[in-house]
Amino acid sequence: MSKKTNLYLGKAGQMAVMSEFLARGWNVAVPEVDVGDDIFVVRDSDGNLSRIQVKTGSAKEIRNGYSAQFSVPLRQLMFPVSPELSYIFAVRRNQRWESFVIIQRDTLNEEYQSHNVGSQTGHDRLMLYMRFFQKKVVCSKRDFTVYLNRWDKWKQIFH
Repeated sequence: MSKKTNLYLGKAGQMAVMSEFLARGWNVAVPEVDVGDDIFVVRDSDGNLSRIQVKTGSAKEIRNGYSAQFSVPLRQLMFPVSPELSYIFAVRRNQRWESFVIIQRDTLNEEYQSHNVGSQTGHDRLMLYMRFFQKKVVCSKRDFTVYLNRWDKWKQIFH
């Protein structure tokens, strides 16, 4: 896939995630300068703010499922911010959005530090290879199913 195609797919993933938040009644904003946050998500009634980093991958068919690969900057993964950063890994398969894996930065960092999730490339990137089987997600032999479509932090708001 070309670099230009990746840019379009990445932006499409960000828009798909924004659309999901809007459909749930949350307000969304894109920072004018991207320094690690793709989206700010706000509950208008009380100003509750979430920081979101979207990573997008194209599904590759595998036996009994599909896989997708994502790259996360280690510097971003290792250093806490307030409010805490959430990663949303969006997977595009067969011309539609198939899966969203949603995990807090501190939780992903713990998986990396304690369970060797992912593969470090160079000094600055962590590559995550996720495999999807029916209703199960596996990353580096760790069960990530609990993070599949885990939108519970952002419950539906009825206006």
